[in-house]
This record gives sequence, structure tokens and C-alpha cells, in this order.
Amino acid sequence: MHGKWMKMGAMVVALGAGATARAQGAQAEATSPAFEQACVDLIHGRVPPGGEGAIKTLRSACAGLMDARTSERAAAEERAAAQRELARAEGASPAAAQGTGAGPGQPGVQVQPGRSNAAPQQGTGVLAAFEQAGRELAGPSRGVAMGMKRNGGPVGFTLLTNPIGWFNGVGINAEAFGSILPKVSWVGGARYSSTDATNGNATTFGVEGGADYFIIGRNNEGLRVGPRVEVAFGRESFQSGTNFGWLGMSGEVGYNFIATNGITGAVAGGLGGRISGHKRENFASFTGGEFGPYLKLGVGYSW
Repeated sequence: MHGKWMKMGAMVVALGAGATARAQGAQAEATSPAFEQACVDLIHGRVPPGGEGAIKTLRSACAGLMDARTSERAAAEERAAAQRELARAEGASPAAAQGTGAGPGQPGVQVQPGRSNAAPQQGTGVLAAFEQAGRELAGPSRGVAMGMKRNGGPVGFTLLTNPIGWFNGVGINAEAFGSILPKVSWVGGARYSSTDATNGNATTFGVEGGADYFIIGRNNEGLRVGPRVEVAFGRESFQSGTNFGWLGMSGEVGYNFIATNGITGAVAGGLGGRISGHKRENFASFTGGEFGPYLKLGVGYSW
């Protein structure tokens, strides 16, 4: 029995020395069951023969083995965490990222970035947006109710400009619609005009207000009718400097179309003119000229 312990002690010393050397590397190699059992026995107070030197050697070897195993486990967890971060950065699924975990002695699974064979979709440009709006206007149905956005919410605001008015005397102009009730919207507008001639120039600034009731449709879209009022101020310097004011009123009927992408078009006509202020020849405004009918177009965006 004593000889058996002597052989076991020698084997433990040899294995312990080898484990100490292996523990100094990046990863511990496989150890024999006898050495691991000797470490377990040492923990439970069963020391090998061979004296104090053998005990110290075994204790050091077992400590090195445990350090190596602990370091290896920590390194494996760091590798798994790094792989998960890489997977998240590259858009991999959580299940694929979890597959990167590695236990002691097991290499980490490399996550490959996902690949798609589908052709990349083109971004929606201005021309494409207007083409989509044209198809919805001419098509049988656009798939959503009037006055409703694609996400199901109601349209709240609309901003339009009359491109013809930029050249017929109205000037730079903008009109805004805001939905108060599904069938009722307020209307506001502003314009600026400056005309040059050989003997002077004329400058006009106007502000518009009104309201619309939607006979067909709602939330700024559909067939509408309502009053308009404009207050305008200007200055002419053809012969001598002259300031003037203008108050106009009209009734207007029109139709607003809102595509699902927000592109908006409008056509409207009205009857009205000046009700107070200075008379001006060939005056153009939101409410028409001196008195008579007017026609306007609108293009803009709704949200």
C-alpha cells in the first residue's frame, strides 16, 4: 500500500509540474483523471506522500490548473460577448448571436453577416412621388379613405401654392389649410408681388383668411366651398410714390386631392372682388380683381 502511494505521489508531482507549465499558456490542455482526483483529494485534506515538497508542488499545480480553467472560461465568455456585439452591429438575429457562446475547450462559433440576394430598392425621388400621386388620381382606388393618411390617422394640415399666380400678378403665394373638424377647415394665406416697369415699380403684400366646408370628403380633402377675405397693401412709384390699401371678398368652390404619400393638388374657382379700398386696374389677388370670376390651381403637401 505504501508503494502504491509512493507511485501515486511521484505521478502527482510529475503531473503537477506539467499542469503548472500548461497553466501559463493561453488555454489549459486536457489533464488526466488521476491528477484531477489528486486535486480533489487535496481539497478534502487527503495529502499525497512525499513530504512537504510534494504537497506544495501539488498545491501549486492544482492552483495553476484552476487559474487556467478560470481564465479559459473568462476568455470564452469575452469571445461570446464580442461575437454577440458583432452580430448586433451587422444585423444578425438574436438566435444567431446566442450561438456564439463557447464553453471551456470549445471554439467560439463565428457569426457570418447576413446576405440578401434581393435587389436594393430605389429611394423615392420627387418625380417618383408625383408619378405615384398621378397614378392614384387616375386609378380606380388608392386603398385608403379620403382625408386619411396611410398609417390610418387623419390629415391635419395642407400647404399649397398656386404656380400660375407667380406669373399673373398674384406673386409668390402660399395657402394653408388646417382641419378643425372632419368637415370644416380654416384657411390662411399670404402673398408678395413686385412688378418693375420702365417708369417705376409696384409692390403688393396681401394676407388671406377664410374657412371651408367639405361637401364631399373630409380633413382637407374633397369638394369644398367657403368664403375668402383678403387685406392687401401696396406702393406704386410709376409717376409719384403712392400707397394704397385693398379689401377683397369672394366665395370659392374647389377640390383638393391628397395622395397617400402626401402630395396634394387642388383646383378652385370663385367669384368676388374689391369691396373697399383704392381702385386698381388689372389688380390680382386671392379674391380676384375689381370684380368677377377667378380660377386658380394649387400644388403642395399634406401631413
